[in-house]
Amino acid sequence: MATPRPLLIAHRGASAEQPENTLAAFRRALALGVDGIELDVHVTRDGVAVVFHDDDLRRLTGERGRVAARSWRELQTLRVRGTQPIPRLVDVLRLTRGRCVVQIEIKAGVPVAPVVRAVKAARAMEGVVLASFSVGLVRDARRLAPTVPRMLISEGKRTPASLARQLAACDASGISVDCRAIRSAAWVRWFQARGFTVWSWTVNDARTAHRLAGWGVGALLGDNPALMRAAV
Repeated sequence: MATPRPLLIAHRGASAEQPENTLAAFRRALALGVDGIELDVHVTRDGVAVVFHDDDLRRLTGERGRVAARSWRELQTLRVRGTQPIPRLVDVLRLTRGRCVVQIEIKAGVPVAPVVRAVKAARAMEGVVLASFSVGLVRDARRLAPTVPRMLISEGKRTPASLARQLAACDASGISVDCRAIRSAAWVRWFQARGFTVWSWTVNDARTAHRLAGWGVGALLGDNPALMRAAV
C-alpha cells in the first residue's frame, strides 16, 4: 500500500517569499495551494491575539519592546520587514476559513483565552489546531476549546515513551516535532500505533521532505511550499 501524501503546511505562511506571519505570506501560501498554514500568536496589552513569532518586536520591526507591552492600536503603526502590517489572528482566520487547516502555535506565557476568542469570532473552530511547546498551555486549550484538536510541539529530545506520557497528560491528539529528531519510519509508526498523529518542522530541503513523506509523517511544515510539493 502506498504511503499517503503528507499535508503541506506553510510555516509562518510562504515565508521564503513574503515576510513571515503576514497576510501577504498567507495569501501567497493559499495561492500555492497548500493544505494548511502554521502561525504564531502573542497577545497585546489590551488582550488582542496577534500573529507574530517573537515576544520582542526588534528582529522583525526594528522597534524595541515586547508585543505584550503594546496595545493593538500601537502595533498597527509598525511594519514587518518595513512593508507588512502585523495582523490580528481573527483576520488571518477569516482569510483562511474553509480553505485550509491552520496550526496556531501559542507562544510561551501567552494566555489562551484571547486566542480561543479570536478563533470563535472568526467562526473557525473546525479549521484549526491549537499547539504549543507547553504542556500547561495545551491543557488550557483543552479546557477552553475541548472540541478543537491539540498538538504538543517538541524538539523530540525525549524518548518516545516520555513524549507519549506528555501527550497523554495534556490530551493532545498528536506531536509536531523537529524534523532532525525523527530517526526512522519505526519512530513515526510507534506514535501512530498509539493513536497520535506526527507532524514535522521545519522542512526546508527536498531530501528531508521526501524521506519524511516516505516514513509516513502526516504533515510537513516548511517555509517553501513549492519545494515541498515538488519533493513529495
